[in-house]
Amino acid sequence: MSGHTVVVNDCEAVAVVGGPVAVRTRDTAVGTRNFQFNYSHLAEGLPRQLTEREMDWIETLGSIFALDLACPRGGGDMAWARNIEAHLPVRDPDYWNANKSRIQALFADLTEDRLELHFHEDEEPADAPRQRRRPFPEHDCVSLLSGGVDSFVGTADLLSSGRRPLMVSHTAAGAISHAQTVVEAFYSNRYDDLERIGVTARKHGGTFPTPPEPSQRSRSLLFLGAATLVAAVGESGEVFINENGIMAIHVPMTAARAGSLSTHTASPVVMERVEALASDVLGQPLAISNGLVHMTKPEVVGHAKDLGVDGALRETVSCWAIGRTGVHCGICAPCLMRRISFEIHGAADAAYTDDIFEDESVLDNDFACDNLTHMLRLLQDVDRDSDTALQVRYPELLNGGRDLDLTTTLEMHRRWAQEANGLLLQKPVPRMLI
Repeated sequence: MSGHTVVVNDCEAVAVVGGPVAVRTRDTAVGTRNFQFNYSHLAEGLPRQLTEREMDWIETLGSIFALDLACPRGGGDMAWARNIEAHLPVRDPDYWNANKSRIQALFADLTEDRLELHFHEDEEPADAPRQRRRPFPEHDCVSLLSGGVDSFVGTADLLSSGRRPLMVSHTAAGAISHAQTVVEAFYSNRYDDLERIGVTARKHGGTFPTPPEPSQRSRSLLFLGAATLVAAVGESGEVFINENGIMAIHVPMTAARAGSLSTHTASPVVMERVEALASDVLGQPLAISNGLVHMTKPEVVGHAKDLGVDGALRETVSCWAIGRTGVHCGICAPCLMRRISFEIHGAADAAYTDDIFEDESVLDNDFACDNLTHMLRLLQDVDRDSDTALQVRYPELLNGGRDLDLTTTLEMHRRWAQEANGLLLQKPVPRMLI
């Protein structure tokens, strides 16, 4: 386990061999800003200005996301997890130090890391963001729009059912930003008076640790924190994070992937804990829902066709590395799941760098070979093993929370196995490996 000490905005002098990792969201007397964090667009159309507690909430989550990027993981499975001690400035350190254990536990749920938080008095707290004259459009919920397939289809489902979501994005660069813009335009052409707002959180300048840690597991905590803030102050009270049920449960394809390659970013039980924390911090009951939690990925794509929105699916993004590369690699697990789902329904898809279904030479890439063989093994287990054997081998199946009982979870995974196997067995490279 690698160890890191992080100080945000030089809020505390900490003695560490080699010095602490410095994250600065603003210029300080010690150094210049190296992380851009801007949440003003979240607040400008709300019915009132943010309180100090609300600003501490979103700024704390932004700082946690920044330190997640600033602390590299070690190589190999044994060194993948991190031990991070972090010092953060807030307006009310007594409140946050009394409640930090819940944030630390959520960070561990999402990242598989140990985080120890220390909150300090912010000597130069920012003023509340200014508000514009025109309020946000009338809305009855907040929908997260990431640029991916599921968030796009989930928002389309809300609109088709008569809901009026305010869309919230984590603003990024490159292919992800392009996808968010394209799907926003798609909705705007169909529905009047919609808006997407965003929070910007990314490295800035040349002093941020390079390269940033690519796993970014705490991103969903920032994403949800931004959405719950808008839902609380805007009084809609409801947030939708839409993710297919297979990825929400996210059974690891092998035991070695339990930490490093299997995320909990939309795990139902984790979302319930975020919901409880946000409700307490923001002072009102909030609901975080997943409208796609009962669907497999192919079923989500099929639902897009039923809704008549499948024409825009090819503009969405799925690849785990697309934020850095700008293209779908075709060999990571999200690309495999996306391609299976699109091909089952004949949906027009994006281009892939490698064709792992038809080109045997792609298996010379160890990462590609591992992903395909591990997926095939998991699909065979789910298709053939008894319910009891699956529960013992894959305890994540018990993490369905209030929305997915065990029977429903098992049935959904068996549907996914049958759908995926039916497609893969028609392809020469996967068929060769079975």
